[in-house]
Amino acid sequence: MIAIGKLENRFIVLFISILFISIIGIFDYLTPGFPLSIFYLIPVSLHALYRKTTKTAIVINSLFAAMIWILVILNEKEYKNIYITIWNAAIVLTLFLITGLLLFYLKEKIKETQELNKNLIQLNEEKNKFIGIAAHDLRSPIGTINSFSDLLLTKYLNKLDPDLSRIIGFIRDISNNSLVMLKNLLNVSVIESGNIKLNLKMQDYLEFVKQSLYLNQIIAAQKEILIKLETDKIEINLNFDEHYLSEAINNLLSNAIKFSNKKSEIMVRITQTEKNSVLTEIIDKGKGIPQEEQNKLFHYFQKTSTLPTDGEKSTGLGLAIARKIILEHRGQIGVKSDIGIGSNFYYELS
Repeated sequence: MIAIGKLENRFIVLFISILFISIIGIFDYLTPGFPLSIFYLIPVSLHALYRKTTKTAIVINSLFAAMIWILVILNEKEYKNIYITIWNAAIVLTLFLITGLLLFYLKEKIKETQELNKNLIQLNEEKNKFIGIAAHDLRSPIGTINSFSDLLLTKYLNKLDPDLSRIIGFIRDISNNSLVMLKNLLNVSVIESGNIKLNLKMQDYLEFVKQSLYLNQIIAAQKEILIKLETDKIEINLNFDEHYLSEAINNLLSNAIKFSNKKSEIMVRITQTEKNSVLTEIIDKGKGIPQEEQNKLFHYFQKTSTLPTDGEKSTGLGLAIARKIILEHRGQIGVKSDIGIGSNFYYELS
């Protein structure tokens, strides 16, 4: 849409457009034989795109442009048949009207779309704010339930009835899953609101990965899964945010553990590419993911037909969060997977 400086008066804009057409008509008149016909469309089109124009103004502008054009043509040629003159005038007027009105409706649709997008952005911000508040307020009571249920099972297990112990165990597992969900929702709220601010520091990436592997190996040990690191580098210095990148790699490792079979291996391979970027691959020997379902993996609340191997719960948020964080680091993330062989989730940073 055209603002034409700070002009707010549409009548002045119409006058400027008519003046522009008149100038083109004068040049057309003074240069017979030189094709200036297409230039009449310029002021008609610009006027149609003016943000405050109306359909009536477009009709007036088109009529004036068509009249000037026909007058110039009549000056150059002598038409013996009046019907040919009327026919040419009608064609010219139709051309201008169609061009002007099409651009006018296109401009109105763009304005409408921009307004809808503005409302959607506002609604999305409100949604993220609501999710953040709800998740934050729920985390404390659910955390308390989880802590107390864990305390009962660890300290008073011998004094509890077996059926009661099983019920408390269910409470602990459900509350723990809820805490993971709330943590992911808080991450989504922060990332989607645009409030994520990376604290980038140049540091040893290999040492960072080793720490993540150590923490995740404790969880993997419950399924007798071994996580191995494969690299030919002793040290790799990268500029990254330790807090957010740990969220990303932990989500990828957690995902690999969930979908790996018991007593299997997960390989974390780190290599330096020809572009001098660092490629991190997390390779499991799980069930694999169908090819047609791989495209939706990195979107919120998306799950595949492949289920965790030990009945673990999946929120459908971890991979989406990992993708957002990697993209914030200006990196790339993807997956390669084959049914019955396993999956390779990888990301590249530079």
